[in-house]
Amino acid sequence: MPIGFRDVELKDISMITRWKKDPYIKKMALDPEKDIKEEDEGEEIKKYIEGEKKGGYKIIQVDDAEDIGYIRVDWIDRNRSIAWLRFAIGEHRGEGYGSKCLKKFTDGLFEGGCVRIEAEVYRENIPSQRVLEKVGFKREGIKRNAHFDGEDYTDIYIYGIIKEDLDEDDIHR
Repeated sequence: MPIGFRDVELKDISMITRWKKDPYIKKMALDPEKDIKEEDEGEEIKKYIEGEKKGGYKIIQVDDAEDIGYIRVDWIDRNRSIAWLRFAIGEHRGEGYGSKCLKKFTDGLFEGGCVRIEAEVYRENIPSQRVLEKVGFKREGIKRNAHFDGEDYTDIYIYGIIKEDLDEDDIHR
């Protein structure tokens, strides 16, 4: 099944809110205490649509039809060459879509002139760590006890990838 992306739209507010309210996604990617509200999601989406927030907010699709998740980029630098990435798969987690969409998306960022892409993952989020590593991201550091998961403090792993990492991986295949 081919993976694709489309721009986020206001009609996606309920769907994204539903995904973010999923207890698994809240635990693995968000603050468990955060109250996810449609109004807040709508405001965030509007910022991307209206260009107030630079980066990209895409809906991940399978077969150009079924929406299965989202992927967001915030630019860290003024030149828009260093990206900070966030992504989540909704009900289709564990079906192999994560690494496929992440590979396609990061390839597009590098083709567009991006120099570096970063992501952060909670220590317990082993599936996302595997997805990032499968695509070529390297674990570059640890922010110790940097997140309260609702019960205890946990580490955040910092991942990064640069274009040269992809070229290096291609040589070893």
